[in-house]
Amino acid sequence: MKKILLVLFTIFLSGCASEYNLATGKEERLFYSSERESNLGAAVAEQIAKDMKFVNDIDSNNRVRAIFDRLVAVSDRKDLVYTIRIVDDDTVNAFSIPGGYVYIYKGLLNKLKDDDQIAGVLGHEIAHITAKHALKRIQKSYGYTLLQVAAIGSGDGDLAQGVHVILTSLFFAYSREDEYESDELAVKYTRKAGFDPKKMIDVLEVLKKEEEKSPVRRANYFRTHPYPNERIAVVNKTVNGQIGFRDYLNLTGSDRK
Repeated sequence: MKKILLVLFTIFLSGCASEYNLATGKEERLFYSSERESNLGAAVAEQIAKDMKFVNDIDSNNRVRAIFDRLVAVSDRKDLVYTIRIVDDDTVNAFSIPGGYVYIYKGLLNKLKDDDQIAGVLGHEIAHITAKHALKRIQKSYGYTLLQVAAIGSGDGDLAQGVHVILTSLFFAYSREDEYESDELAVKYTRKAGFDPKKMIDVLEVLKKEEEKSPVRRANYFRTHPYPNERIAVVNKTVNGQIGFRDYLNLTGSDRK
């Protein structure tokens, strides 16, 4: 078992390369090159196209594309060909995948009042791509897979089950830290592109109302996404350069509703 793990770990490390990420401002070791990321994204996008219906209205697509292009032009990654699609579904959501693919649902788009709010959403999703959050989660999964192999090989059922839970949660959603970082980068991108970054708070208020309609969830510690109030506090701090008293309460959990 130890020999198998050593071989797998060696294969994993052999593909890694160190590079400076302009978005995060950090030196990072990544398994995926831009070419591999683009190939991965194209494959996932192809499957998404089979499973989802897209809005074909020319005016809606031109409007969103114009906002999107302005944000891409000031983003920290120019090594990708970016794509934006409007999903024909009333879900209030947006998401992105590696390789430069961003999707915004019609349900969310219909709740946004102006281009600045749309820019806030798209900037956040572009930030996930520039910071390579999804790629890092995929890369971590290799390590967790090795840990799972070791756990199963050890005969410890509880350990194997615990690792399985971690692995599952890894792909369930971005971490709270990733969400905060994407919000901070979205403020940067919207501002540089000439949009009002404060309108991101309006978007988060929309998401807050949608969340309040959902069933009660478990405590904050077990959540993969921050509460909207926490994200509002982060955006306020990034926009204003300082944190207000109300935002401090939101970040520390002292004023959570």
